[in-house]
Formats: sequence, C-alpha cells, structure tokens
Amino acid sequence: MIFVNNRSVNYFCYFKGCLASLLLVATSALAQDPNATQQLEQEPGVVAKPNILTKRFESDRTALANAFAITQYQRNYILPFSHVTNPNSLGNEALTSDNVDNNEAKFQLSIKLPLYTQQDSVEGLYFGFTLTSFWQLYNSEVSKPFRETNYQPEVFYQWNTDIRLLGFDFNAIQLGFNHMSNGQSGIRSRSWNRVMLSTLFSDEDDVYYLKTWYRVPEDAKVDENDTSGDDNPDINHYYGRMEIGYGTRFDNWGVLIQLRNNLEWDKNRGSVGITFSYPISPRYEAVLEYFNGYGDSLIDYNRKQERIGVGVQLALF
Repeated sequence: MIFVNNRSVNYFCYFKGCLASLLLVATSALAQDPNATQQLEQEPGVVAKPNILTKRFESDRTALANAFAITQYQRNYILPFSHVTNPNSLGNEALTSDNVDNNEAKFQLSIKLPLYTQQDSVEGLYFGFTLTSFWQLYNSEVSKPFRETNYQPEVFYQWNTDIRLLGFDFNAIQLGFNHMSNGQSGIRSRSWNRVMLSTLFSDEDDVYYLKTWYRVPEDAKVDENDTSGDDNPDINHYYGRMEIGYGTRFDNWGVLIQLRNNLEWDKNRGSVGITFSYPISPRYEAVLEYFNGYGDSLIDYNRKQERIGVGVQLALF
C-alpha cells in the first residue's frame, strides 16, 4: 500500500498546477497574439522548416525502421578524467573519507527501444535505460573501485505535436514512469520513483526542454537498515522538482545547459550543468563538462558538488 501524507498531497497539487500553468500560458499566448493564432489556422500541425530538433527526430525515425538498431536516449559519453570537490565515499565499502580520490572517471550509457510506434513516425511507447558510473580510476590505493553507479529504467509515451507558436516549434510531449536507483542495500541504498512530464520545443538553431515530475511517495523506514521504505525522503529538496534544458550550436561548437531547482524560496537548491562539445568525426565529439550543485549522483544527492571533466561523447544533435 502506498502511504499518502500531506506532503504527498502538496506535491500532487504542485504537479497538477504545472500542467495547468502550461495550458494557461499557451492559451494566454494565443489570446494575446492574433498572428500566432492565424499562423496555426493557416498551417495546422505543420512545422515551417526543418530545425535542429526535427532533424534529430528524422534520424531517430530512420533508425527505428531498422529492427537491428537501438537509438540514443540521453547523452552517451565517457570522461576519462574529471575532478570533483566533495565525493561521497559511502557508495563503496573499500572507500573512506581519507582514501576517496577527488579525481575519477565518469561515463554514461543511455538507450531507448520502441515498444510501440505509429507507422513511419517516432510517436509511440518507449523503454529507456540510462546507466551513469563514477569510477575511481586513479585510486590505486584501493584497487580502483567504482564509487557509485546509478540505473534509470523508464517507460514513456511520446506524442508528436508539431505546432508552431510564437516563433517556436513545439515538437513533442513525453509522459512516463522513471525508477532511479544505485542498486545498493542498507545504508548505501538510494532510490526513488517518479512520474515524469516533459515538453520539447525548438527554433531553427536551438533546442529547449522543460521537465517536471511527481515523486511517488513511500513509507518511512523503521531504521536505516530496513530493506523497505524510503531511502531518501528529502531528495526533492536537493535534487529538485523541475529541470530546464537549452542546447545550441555556433560554428562547430555545441553547448548544452541544464538547470534543476527545488522551487523552494526559503532553502533554494538545485544545480547547473554546462557541456561544451566539438566534433572530431561525424559520430564523435570532444566534450568539456562542468557541474555545480546537488544531485551529481544519488549517493551525493544532498552534498553540494563541483565537477569538471573532459572526454568524448556520441553526437547529440
């Protein structure tokens, strides 16, 4: 049985409020901008011309037509070297606050598979999986262990909207269920479940997304070694309740900015991530990644971190 308390009700009301706000903004924009309404009437459901995101969707559509192919979901990268200011040693029993290394490797693998899609379209139901690992590659003192690994299986439905409004192409809406865990037990265990809602929109050279979530509530733990119950009841206060992303290209350089926030006035927390990329081949890009804030990993969710790393990623857009 899922335990629902006043905080859960407040989060649910917040989640509904986000939906209502999105609808209100769109309705108000149409009411106040007759040119936007006229444009929708003249070109219903038609994007004026290909842009940075529709080109990515077209590549996905081509890949989905191949029964032997899988497609990239979130970023896929490896940072052979990164420096982090405040790593948590709790994730591995071989590590302590004295021997944990501030220098480590980080990598992420992220794929999605279609469970059902409409014919000749990327609209449909998907399974996504993302793995992010933090590897103490330079820590020979304790045999170079993995400090933390996070797993994110999820199921989501993507609707193609293809609406042009106020100079933006609103390309897609995604709604799904996300489980995030570090696969540990006892005091090392970190996990949570979320219902996720996001919208993707773009203009000719830029891509944007807005993502929010409702955390599925869990019973409180009887003690910290309890195998059931909430591993991290305060995670929303640190990891956040909303994420905004912006990506663009200028010349050959790519920039991706990701912001998370807990939407609390008294104890405002969140994070900022900035990624610079430069193509070294049609498939691969050199990458410089910077992160500052909370939620760098699940074991670090309530520790403020600053990280900078260099490596290689698969081309994203």
